[in-house]
Amino acid sequence: MARSLELKRLMHKKLIINADDLGLTKGINLAVSECADAGLLRSATIMANGAAFDDAVKIFGNREEFGTGIHFVLTGLKPVAPVQKVAGLLGPDGLLPSGPLGLLEKIAADKSLRDALRHELFAQAEKVFDSGIKPTHFDSHKHVHIIPAVLDVMVEIAARFSVKWVREPFEPNGSWRFSPDLHNGFKANFFKQLAVARVSTLARPAFRSRVRGAGMKTAAGVYGISFTGLMNEAILKSLCGMLKPGLSELMTHPGVMDADLLGLKGRLVASRAEEKKLLVSPEIKGFFEKNAITLRHFGEVDSE
Repeated sequence: MARSLELKRLMHKKLIINADDLGLTKGINLAVSECADAGLLRSATIMANGAAFDDAVKIFGNREEFGTGIHFVLTGLKPVAPVQKVAGLLGPDGLLPSGPLGLLEKIAADKSLRDALRHELFAQAEKVFDSGIKPTHFDSHKHVHIIPAVLDVMVEIAARFSVKWVREPFEPNGSWRFSPDLHNGFKANFFKQLAVARVSTLARPAFRSRVRGAGMKTAAGVYGISFTGLMNEAILKSLCGMLKPGLSELMTHPGVMDADLLGLKGRLVASRAEEKKLLVSPEIKGFFEKNAITLRHFGEVDSE
């Protein structure tokens, strides 16, 4: 009997739907809040250097049924650490590098910048913890923690603050099969993102070794990476049809198209409204119930 119950537990499908970019704009915060109220979204990761960080803390700081993690940001925004501590990482505009490649090039060209990297990541973590939020997990903007120097510091922070979960940003094979369900004009973007995702898997063995050696945990699979900014109902259902027994994570980016969002440099604008629509949908909620997929956040998984 006990063995049967344990087998049933292991075969059960649990899904963490996580909203990235909490704290970037008030419209994103509002969307995340509305999706949480609808019951599908139970997890998000907050940007310590987001312009709407304080607003996000007001909304989610005391929301016990919701799991909030840290979305470490090393690209495109202002630093949290004092400028003199991270000057080598910044461009003439005072911002962190525009993308992961620029960040990697800076670190590779000047190993002394690893101190700056450490100052910035610790400053972001301390800002979140000082706000009263107790992070359930870590991930990073544009998945820069696949860079070993970044991951090493995040692991150090996790040990300091007793955080056990981190996103393993490598999606399972097979998502290319759902490209026919993309809206018109999106296939080129999808295959570009798919190619980047495939190349990034070269970092997976070293990533897993470092994370597991540090005693940290990851979900069995992370879905939605290649479909970032391209999600629709058909693709969402197809991806969730791929879920393996155990714990999986679906990465999402819901938002409200307000003036702040429209003023940002980035490609995730209109798609955020589409994802918000999906995450408040009674039909999608019914889909998860029908397929016996239990929605959780990382803090709840730890207690089960």
